[in-house]
Amino acid sequence: MDGITAGTATEVDLQLLGAELVEVLALGGSGLRLDLQPICAAATLLPVGYEALLRWEHAERGPIGAREILSAAAAADCETGLEAWVLVSAFRLRAAWKAGGPFLAVNISETAIRTGQAAPMVRAAMEASGVDPRGLSLELPEAAVVRELDAARDLALALRLQGVALALDDFGGAVGSARVLRDIPFATVKLDPELTRGVDGPSGDPVRTRAAVAAVVEMIHVLGATAVAEAVETAEQMRALRQAGCDALQGWLLGRPGAGPAN
Repeated sequence: MDGITAGTATEVDLQLLGAELVEVLALGGSGLRLDLQPICAAATLLPVGYEALLRWEHAERGPIGAREILSAAAAADCETGLEAWVLVSAFRLRAAWKAGGPFLAVNISETAIRTGQAAPMVRAAMEASGVDPRGLSLELPEAAVVRELDAARDLALALRLQGVALALDDFGGAVGSARVLRDIPFATVKLDPELTRGVDGPSGDPVRTRAAVAAVVEMIHVLGATAVAEAVETAEQMRALRQAGCDALQGWLLGRPGAGPAN
């Protein structure tokens, strides 16, 4: 769940916002929504999946992005309730799409991984929505997986038994990445923007950057996963990442978060 808002909320603001969020969740999530950003095949630039991004259309503050929503949820200790709402809402969206259509990617939080709540919440959301697990991809943030490797390994096994594909999000942004790829068979690995920064050549050494990205992509392929580049914003980035062998691309150049595909 990503997203930023204008300005930074103070601790008091977050506590107030968190209290409002508790009320919103008690009313079924009124004002909350999921925007969908396309993930496009590098070869055709056609959407093969969508990532669900949390938003809150606040009556007084206007649109609030996921980062601030999650901070407010932490301040109000309602992270579990928020994540359960996201999972059920996202799975219901995917259940309404055509069978065999694009996959829907949903983020799993570090808290849910660490506490062991993720697998039961996913199972409950699947039962509530009737979604086909083959249309889902659950994204685990690399930093969280590195810190909670044993819990992440247990979660990965539980989700695979439920037929859900796993994606490693923001790969290359934390120490210990290689061990994570060795220990958990992710179906998809999403490259952290810091890893691909400079691949288009405006700054740094683009030749070395492209070579490094290509080497990482090759490793991902050898391990049987697909490589997705995030934060693609220019045509030059797109060309370079295609040449590096990325399987799919995601970013504002290819589509901003919106309503997603027609049912």
